[in-house]
Amino acid sequence: MATQFSWTINQLNSKPTSDGLQNVINVIHWTYSATDTDETGKEWFASSYGTAGVDQPNPQNFTPYADVTIPQVVSWLEEVLPVADMQASLLANIELQKHPVEVTLPLPWAPTTTTTVAPETTTTTVAP
Repeated sequence: MATQFSWTINQLNSKPTSDGLQNVINVIHWTYSATDTDETGKEWFASSYGTAGVDQPNPQNFTPYADVTIPQVVSWLEEVLPVADMQASLLANIELQKHPVEVTLPLPWAPTTTTTVAPETTTTTVAP
């Protein structure tokens, strides 16, 4: 299945007034995510969080804050961010999840814990 990319707008910062305009968005907090499903149906996920500054708008085509839409904010992001590079980075992250080149193993001397759940009891065993 093809990788799906999506934007989440987490927060908008704005200036209360700027050049006679009110509630002028000047910073966008965003998350850009990639989801990939492999041939077994397992989903793989990677995301990146950041902020992007927004230039002072032209008063002739200013959108009041209450009328701003997600697609509009996304278009602002796509004008200023290197989306193709971001996608490549997220895809590389997913590939490393699928095929890790380094793993963290438990310490060989650390005790292991197993939990057995029976219908009415739970038993935990700690082995040295």
